[in-house]
Amino acid sequence: MEQKVEQKIEQETRYEKKGYLYDDFRMFHLRDSDTREYAYHYHEFYKILICASGNVTYTIEGRSYKLKPYDIVLVNQYDIHKPQVSPGEDYERIIFYISKEYLDHHMGENYNLAYPFQRAKEEHSDVLRLPVMINSKLMEIVEKIEENGRGEGYARELYANVLFMEFMILLCRACAENEDCFNHNNTYNQKMIDILRYINEHLAEDLSIEVLAEHFYISKYHMMRQFKEETGYTIHQYITEKRLLDARNRMNAGVPATRACYESGFKDYSTFLRAFKGRMEKKPSDLKR
Repeated sequence: MEQKVEQKIEQETRYEKKGYLYDDFRMFHLRDSDTREYAYHYHEFYKILICASGNVTYTIEGRSYKLKPYDIVLVNQYDIHKPQVSPGEDYERIIFYISKEYLDHHMGENYNLAYPFQRAKEEHSDVLRLPVMINSKLMEIVEKIEENGRGEGYARELYANVLFMEFMILLCRACAENEDCFNHNNTYNQKMIDILRYINEHLAEDLSIEVLAEHFYISKYHMMRQFKEETGYTIHQYITEKRLLDARNRMNAGVPATRACYESGFKDYSTFLRAFKGRMEKKPSDLKR
């Protein structure tokens, strides 16, 4: 019965991968004057969003944040998220897409440019709220990056790389030096957050509706309804998506497809192959090694 309920809900729900990144990073300065509906989605890269204006509530993996001007939203790779924009003022934001390879490359004994994203996970909060003076310095660098992108100056691309690295270093320093920068109000259902965390930490294990309901002492049907209401997607859909992404990461790291299938929690290869081709629109053998 619960599978039929899940399937019915799932027919009404859709989230997808959005955006493409072929460089180390890209910057966008966007402004929407018309109110529109944004769907739940995820990216294969990391994302930094600086809110300039707008009546915006940002939801990331079950947590919702009422944004203020100059709030910095940190979206980890594969985090499912969406903004909800209320009418009344323009929604203006500055966005950086950052590749995983760039962050991995800039990780040493005494530095780690992925630190803001890691700190956000540790703090269970995805929005960074910094003192005004720090924001001003960061925004000064952002303006230089944007100005450089419009120009034709000597070594423009190299200068963009220098500026962006300076931005990331300042952001890392701000996270390290401001202990309470993640401690602000956000709304969430703690039970759902616990379930989301459990799913992501136990992808290879049995995550059936019955197992989850028993583990969290909650009614199966209540859990399914609450999960959909709080996150915008079904439990089955969420688990399948996360397992597919996990399997693809393993295969990209050189793990054979059959082994990656089982290590990610799929019970048989045919089910995995069908889901992979349907979702990724390619076969596991098509992945670049």
